[in-house]
Parts: sequence; C-alpha cells; structure tokens
Amino acid sequence: MRLVFTRFMIGLCAVLVVMQSALADSPIHQLITAMSSSDLPRYTKLPLFAPHRKDFICAYQDQHLPSVDPQANLWFQQALALELDPNTYWKDKDWRKIYQLYQQAAERNHWKAMLNLASLILGQYPVPEKQPEMAIRWVEKAMQLGVPDAWDTMGVYHMKGIVKGGDATSAYAFFQKAADMGSPSAQAFLGAALNAGWDNPSSGFWANMPVATKMLECSLAQGYGDAADELEFIYAADKTPEAKLRAVKVLQDGVKLGSAKCASLLSSQFDGLDMTNGDSLVGNIDKARADRYGKISDVLEWYQGTLKLPNLDKVLPLPPAPLPKWDGDVETLIDAAKAVTSPVKSPASAPHPDPRSALIKSGLLRSLSDGPHPLRCDGGRKCPQSGIWAAQVAVTHPLAALYNRWDRQAFVEKGASFPDPRQQHLDISVHDVRWTWLGSPNRIRVADVYEIAL
Repeated sequence: MRLVFTRFMIGLCAVLVVMQSALADSPIHQLITAMSSSDLPRYTKLPLFAPHRKDFICAYQDQHLPSVDPQANLWFQQALALELDPNTYWKDKDWRKIYQLYQQAAERNHWKAMLNLASLILGQYPVPEKQPEMAIRWVEKAMQLGVPDAWDTMGVYHMKGIVKGGDATSAYAFFQKAADMGSPSAQAFLGAALNAGWDNPSSGFWANMPVATKMLECSLAQGYGDAADELEFIYAADKTPEAKLRAVKVLQDGVKLGSAKCASLLSSQFDGLDMTNGDSLVGNIDKARADRYGKISDVLEWYQGTLKLPNLDKVLPLPPAPLPKWDGDVETLIDAAKAVTSPVKSPASAPHPDPRSALIKSGLLRSLSDGPHPLRCDGGRKCPQSGIWAAQVAVTHPLAALYNRWDRQAFVEKGASFPDPRQQHLDISVHDVRWTWLGSPNRIRVADVYEIAL
C-alpha cells in the first residue's frame, strides 16, 4: 500500500547515483542485467495520463496475482510479525532478520516481500542493503510478474526522482497503468486526484467526478480503507440526511479496513465538527463515540493500513445502536474489533507452522480460546446468533480470490441482516455467501445493557 511504501522513504534524497559494480553479485541483478537500459520495466513506454477519460472499468488486483508457495508465505508472515511487533521499540527490532526473511520470500517470487524489501532499502532502517538501485530492481521483478501494485510503486519512484529521468508526467502514466491493472492504491490516489470541481494540474487535481467515484469504489471494494475518506466527500455532497448517512457508513467501512483518516474524521464529527454551520454528518455531539474513534485512529496510524478491524461494530456501532460498556483499555477496544480465528493448534508433524501464528504474533489476528459449535447461515437469511461471523463464497465463484480473505468477518446481532456484498461494491449475491459463526458475542450485564467481551 502507498502509505506503507512512503513511510520508509521520508527524508530520502530525490536523486541518488548508484555504482552498478556494487550490485554485480546480487541475485536480483542477475535477473535483469541481460536487458538494455531502454528495456528495463522502469522505462516502459506508457500512454500519457488522461485525466478527462470518459470511463473506468474496475479491475481487481487479487484476480491477477502470481501464486505464492507456502514456505515463501511463511517467511513473509514471520518477517511481518517481527516488523509490526507492538511490544518492541522500532530501533530495537531485528531489522537484519526481517530483511533476511523478506529476501528469502522474495527470491521465491513472493511479490509482497519484494515490495517490502524495496521499502526497507529506501527507508531509514539498519538493513544490510541500502542501494536504491536494488529497491528499483525488486520492484521491476514484481512488475514482470504482473503485480499491479508494483507498477504503482514505480510511479512513486518516478515522482520522487529515484528513477533517473523520472518526473510527474512519467509518474502519472505509471499510476494510470497500475489503476487499470487493478492496483487499489493507484485507484485511490487517482480517484482523489480526479475528485474536484475544476482543473488545477499544478496542484495535482482535475474535475472528473464520475471516474473518480468509480476508481474509489473499486479501491474500497478491494479493501483499501483510505478510499472511503475520499468517497465521503462525494457521497455527502448533496447534504441531504440520506447523503450524510451514506457518508458516515462509508467512513465506518473505512475504519474497518484500517483507515486512520476515517477514524479521525468520525472522531471529529462526533466531537462536534461542523455542528454550527449545518454540515455535520452525524447531527449531534457524542463524546463517548468521539473518544473511541480517536483512540482507534491512533492505533491505526501506527499500523499504516495493515491492521483491519472487521468487527468494529462489536465495540463501536453507528447510532442509533447503543454503545456497549467498555473498560477503558485501548487494547480491549482493538482486540475485540480485529479479526479472530479458531484456536491455532499446529501438530508437531506439520511440514510448516500455521501462518495464522505469525498473524497473531503481529497483532493482526486474535485467537479465540475455544472453537464454537459449528453454525452456518445463508447470507440472505437473518442472523440466527449474535457474535462474529466469517464469510466465504464457493472457490469456483469468479470473485473468490478477492472475497475469501482471512479478515472477511463481521459482528452481527441476532435478527439483523448479514452485510450485503453489493453494498461493498462487489458483484456478489447475498445468497452466494456462506457465513460461519465464530462466537465471541458481547456479555450481557443487566436487562439490555451489554459490555465488550473477548
């Protein structure tokens, strides 16, 4: 994601001269060295950015990614767990080990590891490799594998001058290519650039709201939470009660998908933003909700989009639903909202450790103490039991690769409707979704008063 990439590039000089001889023995060098400079993916000739294009056809990145072998994915998850470990100060983390694990995964064609390696190389962290040319080559390798996000990253490199001769013109051509291929980060970036009422190229925005909306909705459908921050402006434009409610709901979706921006905006809204001028989205001040969104925003800012909170409605449902009682511990708030999994029990004879273990260690996933009795439900029915539910479509469904994620969950109250994929801009019928109950409902105290329970 763009936020993950750019956080490692703060303070980087715009142009750096690299000696080719320093890279001669590297594996990635040997993958590309046979090409002439004009044939390198970084110099791909692309159509110029067309801000006034007439249409945009949504493409999903997950449907076009190369397969990842289990061992490479395990190394990647182990590196991610070390990198995101919230209990270790960043300077004390084993960056050499993190780099090594990412490199091992990248050398077995793990595309996310390639992009993370590139970010580490360009960042301010003490990793073994600091040559910008190496970062460019890892991104080029991912581009050769057809990874849309890699084309987006190359656009960032052109924009920042990390690629020799790169500038805004070549950068936007790469962003456009990436968005058309299915990169959610490129779609969100260009969607924001086109979300304007007039053209101002020198400031990086143009008037093309119809295409902006399609790009942002496509990005959000792929799980890119920050797209919701821009969609809120579009949805609320009419300032009707219905428009404002739609804007609030999309911001809530953005928080579930890890957007600190959306959480911060909702915190401000419930704290009284725009109450005096009539532009408030929520229409009332609710300090308790503002406080919870504010604390969640701080945590999501640290995770930079990697932490998802699909069960946010368990701790922070939108009005008029009452807030469950909270013990004031931020960890309780986050743990109850994040994705959960049944107990992880990897047998000693297993060829590879369960990758969920790394997700749990990194704080992205919470393991339940006990697995609930099996309970499944068609997505078109009312929810038969309060708690956390996991969703899946059949593996033969055209959008299975996109929809069947480990964090595709929701906290649903008994008698309520399950989330409709079409409301999430996905062409999936509610009846195609099978929901599995994972348990973890809130605890009732007295009468209709509930408290957050893990």
